[in-house]
Amino acid sequence: MQTVKIGFVPSTWESWDGNQYTGKLAGKMRARCLEVFKNIPGLEIVVPSEELTEDGCVGTVDEGLKTAELFLKENVQGIIIGNMNFGLEIAVSALMSKMRRDMPVLHFATKSGPYSEFGNRATDTWCGQFMTCSALKRRGFTFEHIITCNPEDAIFSEKVESFTRACNAIQNFVGARILQVGVRPTKFESQFYSEEDLMNKFAQTVVPVDLATAYEYMDAFSLDDPEVLRVAKEIRDGADILSDEIPNAILNQARFELTLIKLAEEHHCKIIASSCWETLQHKYNIAACSTFSRLNSKGYSVGCEVDTMGAITMHILNGCALGQTPADFIDWTDLHPTEPNVWLAWHCGNAACELCASNSQKHLMMNERLGLWSPTCHGAMEFRMKDGPVTCARMVEYGGKFSIFYGTGEAVDIGPMTRGAYAWIKVNDVADWEQKMIDVGVIHHGVLIHDPKVADALAMFCKFMGIEAVRGA
Repeated sequence: MQTVKIGFVPSTWESWDGNQYTGKLAGKMRARCLEVFKNIPGLEIVVPSEELTEDGCVGTVDEGLKTAELFLKENVQGIIIGNMNFGLEIAVSALMSKMRRDMPVLHFATKSGPYSEFGNRATDTWCGQFMTCSALKRRGFTFEHIITCNPEDAIFSEKVESFTRACNAIQNFVGARILQVGVRPTKFESQFYSEEDLMNKFAQTVVPVDLATAYEYMDAFSLDDPEVLRVAKEIRDGADILSDEIPNAILNQARFELTLIKLAEEHHCKIIASSCWETLQHKYNIAACSTFSRLNSKGYSVGCEVDTMGAITMHILNGCALGQTPADFIDWTDLHPTEPNVWLAWHCGNAACELCASNSQKHLMMNERLGLWSPTCHGAMEFRMKDGPVTCARMVEYGGKFSIFYGTGEAVDIGPMTRGAYAWIKVNDVADWEQKMIDVGVIHHGVLIHDPKVADALAMFCKFMGIEAVRGA
């Protein structure tokens, strides 16, 4: 599981930290929050100790500055600010003044302490949160707010988990390096994007490698190389059914896989947008699909047909899922012939094998579509994907503006079957999806991931990254 360090600021003001009837409350509320944080997947919490600040809270300018030093030392990727009581805005302000302005921030206020029988109030937490949020807003921070609650309430853990996932996606996204192998198909103008805007807005670098260079790397792996033989055995063992095999097809798939891994490692890339037709068929008589399937299982985000923005979208969703389940590169292929609000998520055979349905079989075979260029084009891993809730998304860029369309649905076990790796996706209102996809400018490629929690994390991700987010019904 991927993890991310997030700082926790338990904000307090001694003048509102309980009263003579309740005793001090901030430290106790801090402990309750920390107990919930223990159960948030992927969250590494960084919080001032009781030795660093009083009760481990932040209630003075001095304590705010000490906590800022702690956060900078630990290189936190997000900050959670909680009003344990009224809180002291100048203490929070002192801390946040030391942080970078694009730091993701989650704010919440706990419910106030009890009233005494004589009418004494303990914390006035609801009031103090407005001052804290004003301090954040004046300093230009983008932040998400949890409606007033206690840490044991479901909304608290849900929002903190979404924030954790978003922060993890952001730390993987900003500064990412993308390996681009070959060029996009001549007929696919829609895959345009601005490399300069990726660099300026997200500090990303596209590393282009031409196919001639990639094939030189591939040819350097001999057919009897021990690594090639090892990978070839894994490819065979990973299929439930192996058919249409031709001489050296599995060995060439192994060589192609090792080539992409070597290039990715040399250029420090976890995102790959690779050519998959038609020179690969002419030269080696293989499809890239099963190779992409295996690389997606290994933690890479691999987009077909040199779709760089599609591969980046995969990387975002993988980050929002904490790397627990691989995203799949798909076509938004077709509407179901009879069932309403059902559409086909499909591609030739590139889905990670762990996505195979329990009642389906992984079939390594000829690629149905790429046979147009090579009648011996072997290397599609075909199966029906598993049932269950999914998140689907696509990032696009037009004129320097980045947008992500996304939505949730359910992969359902219905016919008809089709070739390739596929799932029928049922949504609430496919017409709403279609109209919004057209309005955003979504192209024919999208991304699917078997994790419905990714959707809320993705919304936060977009908010913090300044990306327009449009959700389908």
